[in-house]
Amino acid sequence: MITGAEALTAPNRINPIFLDGKLLTFQASIAQDLGLQDGQIVQALVRLHGDQPKLVLQGRMIDAPPNSLAAPGESMWLRVQNKSEGAWALQPVPTPIGTQASGSSLSLPAALTTAENNLEPVVSRIANLLYRPTGALELSGLFKPGTLDALLQTLPRPDLQAQWRGLQLSMAQLTPAALKQAMMGAMGSEVWLSRGLPMAAQDPKQMLRRLIDAINQTNNNAIDSIDADSIETNGMLARLQRAVDDLESSQVQAVQAQAQQEILFNMTLPFADANPVEITIKRGPKQEGESPLLVINVHSKSEELGPVWLKTQLTQSDQVELTMWSEDAEVVSQARSRSSLLGNELTNSGLTMKSFQVIQGARPNELVPWTPSGRGLVVDVSA
Repeated sequence: MITGAEALTAPNRINPIFLDGKLLTFQASIAQDLGLQDGQIVQALVRLHGDQPKLVLQGRMIDAPPNSLAAPGESMWLRVQNKSEGAWALQPVPTPIGTQASGSSLSLPAALTTAENNLEPVVSRIANLLYRPTGALELSGLFKPGTLDALLQTLPRPDLQAQWRGLQLSMAQLTPAALKQAMMGAMGSEVWLSRGLPMAAQDPKQMLRRLIDAINQTNNNAIDSIDADSIETNGMLARLQRAVDDLESSQVQAVQAQAQQEILFNMTLPFADANPVEITIKRGPKQEGESPLLVINVHSKSEELGPVWLKTQLTQSDQVELTMWSEDAEVVSQARSRSSLLGNELTNSGLTMKSFQVIQGARPNELVPWTPSGRGLVVDVSA
């Protein structure tokens, strides 16, 4: 979760986009539903839905020509126009003076002054994280063996080195207890502090934040600075901040999914002897008379096996359906030949394997990716 104080001071990561002269038309019914007024200035976010960019305005997705939109993840300021023939349109305008570009769908009257917009970063920071493209790409890159180790060796901080070693798991000695502890840390220290419990020792976000502070302090204390070193340091700081954004985006999306009576939990597990593993746990809203389907997706990539995707579906708390994708024909053959061993392991754990399907090739993209609904998206900043 993102605290209010943290959201107020967090810098916005999205630069303003101004596409002059292009009108984005939409239906009058949408304007009525959103309470839009002629001449009003609104801010909207561009995000991918499937493989098509959409305009997100006050939690509502609006179709628009792709060439009229900013890049996915960036925001746009728009002026609402009620044309004489009854049609409505949005015209991109420059960022209003005294405001910062963000990913929120916060609407402003045309004559709004700078002083009235002081609370905007609270909305924009959370909205940017909520609609951030899925996938912890930066975090996975940093968690590759040797990447953070090389960085930590340049800092006189044995405490951070010890914390990083504590976060790393061992693929050769992976146990359910170690996996549970890593999951508790990935939930974030905010969760445990809110419950009156001690802060999680294996919290990757807190470790990355401490690492960013250590680099800044070392850089500030340096007497002489070399331009090349400064550029490299700034590049690493940007990578670390994007990794923190990956983690906070997962936390915000988890909170929003909970508001929608769903479960969405993403985490990236670092290993000392293997590449990181990405895990996503999803469950739809509970339906009366039906047991919700719990889905666990695991993605790994190693030199021996290549990329492997595993999808586990759990129904009725003990019925398991497995689907595995691999691009290596030998890996597919081995998985099929050992399916009976996997079935026995699940049986010993009190589970029943209903099916196990192994497919050669990459896992296809989700037809309907998770999208935050309007529930819980309204923030009252008038108080």
